Amino acid sequence: MSTINKSAYVRDIMFQINRIGIGFIFLLLSFFLLFIIWGDQGFIELKELQLEYQQLYHHSQSLEQENVNLHQLIERLKHDPKYVERIARTELGMIRDNETIIKFSRRKP
Repeated sequence: MSTINKSAYVRDIMFQINRIGIGFIFLLLSFFLLFIIWGDQGFIELKELQLEYQQLYHHSQSLEQENVNLHQLIERLKHDPKYVERIARTELGMIRDNETIIKFSRRKP
């Protein structure tokens, strides 16, 4: 082989090696991209966890508000006799000793 043919042959081999190397790097980057998106602890799982966090956060907020409301109700039942009397009358139908209940029936015209 002449020097020109040898150098052209070497150039062709180097070109083939570069193509294989670039293809391998592209394949490797594609694999990493797929792993980042769909793999364990990937982007999709991150979005699912963020959604679950938001749902739990809102549920926690509603439970905290319910807790505050119940605490206020307990305090009112402990310290407000008029409120206790109103609840006893409306929800339990209780009356005082000196009271009489008069019920009227409705007639249809």
